[in-house]
Amino acid sequence: MARNDSGDRSGGQSFFGCAYCHEAFPEKRELEVHQSMVHAGLPFSVVPAPLPEREKGLLHRAPTAAISKSIPLSEVNRHCTPEDCWVALNGKVYDLTEFMDRHPGGPTTILSWAGKDASKMFNDIHKGIKIDQYLRPEASLGDLGVDESLMSDSFWHTLRKARIQEVKEELHRLRQAVTMDGDAHPASGKVGRRQSTSISKLLQEKNLDPDLRASLQSLETQKRVALDVEDFARAQEIKIRADALLAEAQVSMVSKQDRSGGIPLSEVAHHNKPHDCWVALYGQVYDLTDFLLHHPEQRNAVLAWAGRDASPMWNKIPGRFPSSTWMDYFMRPEARMGEVGKEPQGDPREEEIQQLQDELRRLEGPSEEDIQAAQAGATRAVPAAAEASKLSEEARFPRLQQIVAGKELQFFTRAEVAKHKGPPGGPPGTEPYIILHNRVYDLTPLLQNHPGGDDVLLSRAGTDATKDFELFEHSEKSRVKRDQEMLVGEIVPGERVDWTAEVTTGGAESTLKKAGSEVARYLRYKATDALVAMVALYVHWSFQKRKPLSKLTYSRGLRHLHLIMAVGIFGTLGSAQAASRAEGLAKKRYLTIHKQTGVAMLLALAVRVYLRMKSGIPPRFPGHPAMKFIETQSLRLFYALLLVLPVSGMANEYYLRWAPGAETTGHKEDDERNTARAKQAIAVHTRLGKFFEFAWLPFHLGYTSAYHYSRGRGVVRKVSPFI
Repeated sequence: MARNDSGDRSGGQSFFGCAYCHEAFPEKRELEVHQSMVHAGLPFSVVPAPLPEREKGLLHRAPTAAISKSIPLSEVNRHCTPEDCWVALNGKVYDLTEFMDRHPGGPTTILSWAGKDASKMFNDIHKGIKIDQYLRPEASLGDLGVDESLMSDSFWHTLRKARIQEVKEELHRLRQAVTMDGDAHPASGKVGRRQSTSISKLLQEKNLDPDLRASLQSLETQKRVALDVEDFARAQEIKIRADALLAEAQVSMVSKQDRSGGIPLSEVAHHNKPHDCWVALYGQVYDLTDFLLHHPEQRNAVLAWAGRDASPMWNKIPGRFPSSTWMDYFMRPEARMGEVGKEPQGDPREEEIQQLQDELRRLEGPSEEDIQAAQAGATRAVPAAAEASKLSEEARFPRLQQIVAGKELQFFTRAEVAKHKGPPGGPPGTEPYIILHNRVYDLTPLLQNHPGGDDVLLSRAGTDATKDFELFEHSEKSRVKRDQEMLVGEIVPGERVDWTAEVTTGGAESTLKKAGSEVARYLRYKATDALVAMVALYVHWSFQKRKPLSKLTYSRGLRHLHLIMAVGIFGTLGSAQAASRAEGLAKKRYLTIHKQTGVAMLLALAVRVYLRMKSGIPPRFPGHPAMKFIETQSLRLFYALLLVLPVSGMANEYYLRWAPGAETTGHKEDDERNTARAKQAIAVHTRLGKFFEFAWLPFHLGYTSAYHYSRGRGVVRKVSPFI
């Protein structure tokens, strides 16, 4: 607080006033400059003075007026979080953060339009309703859109950033002045407790403790879900938990006033929710929270004035709140809390600091991380008609219902989950979460244990991966283990996706997509027909050129198996590479091809070994003994790799899907054993596959090709059975 020359305080007279005129200044040095220039020759003289009228006008001016009377839609788009929710309606911009909780349709409806122009939706549902009568005056921020003849959208943001810097400098100056004054008067200093006017404003503070922020955001989400279903008792319980959390963190939301002189309207303003509703009426303050619980039909009329003085609406609508008839019929004596009192006298500089802080919050808006998370949460995965199941996951796998029965799951918004991208062991609120069938799972227990590797999991962290999860047809056993070990919550009802509904599309765009899919399907069918015809022709030619088994030679019969093995080898390697670069359904198709060609290669290898043992082919080609040794060992390792690769892949599939587990044996360790063996099998498969692809296959093909070429044999003839 500023002081006069003698250091005395005089209530609200806290500015340095000029004894020779009506000017007043917040700093003594400013008054000295004024008197030396305007009242030259007169001795310095100061008197206590109140805040000047011109300063009051600036103090209560709308913050955005410092930039422009209008707000571009790009600025509205930035304010899209529950703590900072702007919505454009019919050419006006409103801050609906305070109104959200008392919205008759629930807060989630407003949140779904945060940062957007909701005019069409509002007019379709609330035609003829003037929203201003339900809002506080400060909720109206200005007109939507800037005059392009005066400034561009980008220049508006340039001015916004410049104003942010000005406000920060002004705040720094005022805080320094208050600190110096506190040093001069230590008894008046406020130490130990942080103060804020609402939880939404507290959550916008940049230096708020991350653990406290995460806990408050979670409680706010639970509260919004309760308000959506009009469970006000539950919302009241959550409010009590939030108050206890704030008290433990030494954060004061409302300064407790001595009510012997009445209840000031500034305190009434904080009780503006359905589960905490105070209203002032002709000098009296009433607590109507209990009334709202028992009279839902009158909630809208009462909540329109929650936290405000409803006297201007007295008897405007006979029989409805607020009116004499309503008071006589509904009001109970215990609802009266006391008289409206005078506002407590505060330090003008503290008020100015609070105003500047509010302006700074509006100008800066949410952080880029919060904006990106909100936008990511607004983009929901939609099931395609071909991918949707007619049965929910719980209906297909009944054991899942037993796991969650009786559990109270925490609610999450999609924007909250979008912030949980990892890495594991990071700061609070960043643990890797994933959404599956509208439930939220913590990926941490699965890391280092997922058969498909950690990269696949972490690449989906913070997103809805239901489609990818269903594409790979996880077993009931894996789903049960998932819910037992990883389930942490569920998505709020207003943001859930109905995965059981088949989506139908219409319009020209969907017609084009449908036509394109039909053409692609036709081409796939024709390609399949061509492949079947080639296989049939291949079998026919082979049958026409058949020989007795005892007369098979390397130059004729076994080339068929060489060709099948070659197709299997390059088919498995090519499909594996393609799957590693694909996503979703394409990845699943490539993995299916990978498995099928691997099985074909294994069968061809078995027949190849059998025919080699039964035919008249010499055990080795003629040549130098060293060459014979290299060829023999090379072939043995080659065939061993061709055997182990598909067997390890099938072992992984067996332990994941068909091996007896806890549901059969009753021992939980069996599931752990199967998971460990599946992981070992896929690790062997992956490592041997890379060794085979990048080391042994190039060596073997290069060596054998060079050997046969040196002997005058064509490499193509060695593989082709028809040349």
